Amino acid sequence: MSGPNFSETGARSYALLGLVAVILAACASPGGPAEVIDRSYQNRQQAAQPVGGYIVQRGDTVYGVAQRNGVSTRALIDWNDLQPPYLLVPGQSLKLPHSRAYTVQRGDSVYAISRRFEIDMTTLVRLNRIPAPYTIHVGQTLQLPANAGPGSGTQVARADPSTVSGESRAETPPGPSAKPAAPRQVVSVPRPPARAGSGFVWPVEGRVVSSFGSKTGGQHNDGLNIAAPRGTPVRAADNGVVAYAGKEIRGFGNLLLIKHDGGLITAYAHADALLVSRGDVVTRGQVIAKVGKTGGVENPQLHFEVRRGTKAVDPKQFLPS
Repeated sequence: MSGPNFSETGARSYALLGLVAVILAACASPGGPAEVIDRSYQNRQQAAQPVGGYIVQRGDTVYGVAQRNGVSTRALIDWNDLQPPYLLVPGQSLKLPHSRAYTVQRGDSVYAISRRFEIDMTTLVRLNRIPAPYTIHVGQTLQLPANAGPGSGTQVARADPSTVSGESRAETPPGPSAKPAAPRQVVSVPRPPARAGSGFVWPVEGRVVSSFGSKTGGQHNDGLNIAAPRGTPVRAADNGVVAYAGKEIRGFGNLLLIKHDGGLITAYAHADALLVSRGDVVTRGQVIAKVGKTGGVENPQLHFEVRRGTKAVDPKQFLPS
């Protein structure tokens, strides 16, 4: 496959993780509450912010505030006892979750630390204002966001291929997400229907050109990239409900996220056309999109992911051989 493959750069894949986190947070309470995906940043005014807090500006969203302040969406919701549909009001005062310190060990990299503590690279880089080319040094103190996992104490993380002599260079720098033309309205999304089977069907017929897992240069593919002619039908892997349909996540092009019963989410990126909308209930094998080359690729292909909660898992665990 020629051309860039965004899915093999960990930083970009975390933009999708952030969107998945918002979807899960908005679905957390009983009764299938509305999911809020409002990513408008237009006409935002900068104001003096209190230490350890944040004053909501016009156009702010929970996801946007969390990203700009280097905290997780879930932690921001929990610390402020926010309730669905998680709407913010200009002038509202928010508490920012506390971070904690971590001392860089030999063999560490931004990527390795993010994996060990189950946080995203974008948040880690922004929270610590790490400049390009994202090099960190032994003995350097980093702040970890409030949602960081327990990690492994002082144990040295397994060095990834980008590590050199105690300092390491992170992967492709995390870029800002594209701005939408207008904010999305709050729309109720029904609960996903029961699954049709224990596994998934292949979303497209084609050749796998990039598999799940670690790649050279410390990169990681959170899914599968399947090459197919432009216009090839893309099918839903199983019964579910469309949780997101749009092109607001940089590098993914036209993207669908489908929420399935049992806490699984499937992602379908680079589509030429989306044939379903947010809130639509889809059935196993239903044509939901057409293969394209939108986003960060040059050749027609589908990037397909399976996530259990916010964690990406190998799609081949669910697909027939």
